[in-house]
Amino acid sequence: MDERWVKNGLVFTEEGFREVNIRVIDERIDSLVKNEGEPWKEESDKMIDASGCLVVPGFIDAHVHFNDPGRTDWEGIETGSRAAAIGGTTTIFDMPLNCAPSVTNFKSLQDKRQYLTTMSHVDYALWGGMTDTNIKNRHELSQMSEGIIGWKAFMSESGIDDFQFVSPDGLKQAMKAAKKHRKILALHAEWDEEINKLTALYKNRAGMNERKAFLASRPVSAEEKAVSYALELAAKFGTALHFVHISSAKVVGLIEQAKKSGVDVTVETCPHYLIFDEKDFLKKGAILKCAPPLRAREEVEGLWDCIQRGWIDTIGSDHSPCLYSMKATDSIWDAWGGIQGVQFTWLALLDEALKRGINLGEILPLGTSKVAERFGIANRKGQIRPGLDADLVLIRLDESTVADKQSLAFRNAYSPYENREFLLRVKKTILRGKVIYDDQSGVFEEKLGVCL
Repeated sequence: MDERWVKNGLVFTEEGFREVNIRVIDERIDSLVKNEGEPWKEESDKMIDASGCLVVPGFIDAHVHFNDPGRTDWEGIETGSRAAAIGGTTTIFDMPLNCAPSVTNFKSLQDKRQYLTTMSHVDYALWGGMTDTNIKNRHELSQMSEGIIGWKAFMSESGIDDFQFVSPDGLKQAMKAAKKHRKILALHAEWDEEINKLTALYKNRAGMNERKAFLASRPVSAEEKAVSYALELAAKFGTALHFVHISSAKVVGLIEQAKKSGVDVTVETCPHYLIFDEKDFLKKGAILKCAPPLRAREEVEGLWDCIQRGWIDTIGSDHSPCLYSMKATDSIWDAWGGIQGVQFTWLALLDEALKRGINLGEILPLGTSKVAERFGIANRKGQIRPGLDADLVLIRLDESTVADKQSLAFRNAYSPYENREFLLRVKKTILRGKVIYDDQSGVFEEKLGVCL
C-alpha cells in the first residue's frame, strides 16, 4: 500500500473550501480528514505541506492540439504536457487534427495511441475526427468510437488538408453517427459560406487594414448561423453537442435557450476570449490570430457575465501551436491561426476572476468537475473526494507568476501571455498522488501520464 498525505491546505471540495488533510492510497483519494492538531511541517515525497495554499482539483483541458505524431516541430505531447503541468493541468484531451495524419480512421487512432505511450507528463484522452469523407464509413466510425473521448468536426475549413469540414448535409450524418455511438459531437461552429464570401470581399480591398479585414471576414453572425443550424439538428436527432471556443455572449445566449428547451448541449469558451479583445489583435497581429477571432471588449464583458450566470460550461485553452515563422509572415491572411496558452490558462483566468471580485468557487468547476461530468470521467477526475484520482494543484494567492520568455515550456518559446504578471502561483501539481511539478524543481522527468 502506497500512502501519501497533503496537509494543512485550504481544500476545494463539493462543500466549498475546507481545512482538511487529504489521505491518498495507491493513487486515489482515500479520505479527507479534518485538521485538528498542530500543523505538520515535515516535507517528503509521502508528506506534502500545503500551508498557505489553496488545494484544488487538477485542471482538465478538453481542447488542446499537441500535434503528435507528425508535427512535433510545432509542439509534441512531451513539451505540451510539460507546459500543461506547470500551469496546473493534469488531464488533457488531444484534438484529432494538426497531428499528421489526422485521426480520421481506426488505424491513425491506434497508431497515435501506441505512439504516445510513456510520452506524456499528464493523463490524456483522444478526440476522433469526423469529416465529410469518413462519415460515410460506418464500420470505421464504429471501430473508432471505442477509443475516443468524443468526436470533433468543423463547420468551416480547418486549415489542415486531410481534415475536411462537414457540409450542412454532412453534418446531419455526423449528428446521426454521434448519437448512434453515444458520443459527444464537438463543433467548430462558423458558417463556411459566409466566411468565404466575406473573405473574398475584404481580403484584397484597397486601403483596408489587413487586420481589420480579417476581423470583418469572420463576424459573430458566422458563429450565430452555424450554431443555430447545429442546434436545430441536435434537437431533431437527439445528439449530445458541445460547442468549442465560442467567442460571443449572444451566441452563448442561443445555446442557453436550447438547453432550456431540452437540447443536450454544452458550451466552451477560451481564456483568450476572456482576456484579450480585438484592439489587442489590431495592435499585436498574428500572435493573437485565431478562429473565431478576438471580439470587441463588449463581447469580452458579455462572456464574463455569461460565466456568472452559469451559462458557460467549460473552459479550454484551444492550445494551437506552430513554428514562430508561421506567425511572422508579411500577411495576416497567411499567418497560422492559433494561440499558445495551455501553460497560462488557469493562471490567467483565476487572476482575472480575482481582479473582478468573482468567487473562485464559480470558476474552478469550469476546468474540473463540469468537464469531467460532461465527458464521462467523473468517476475518476474533477473533484477532491474519496475514490477519485488524487489529481491536485497547490496554489498560493500571495505569490505572483511572471510569464517571461525563459519560463515558457512550449516547443517554440512565444505566447501572447508573455510578460504578463499573474497575481497567484502554482506551487505544485500532483498527478494521481505523485508530484509532477513544483515551482522550485520544475517538471519531474518521469512521465506518468496514461491514456484514459
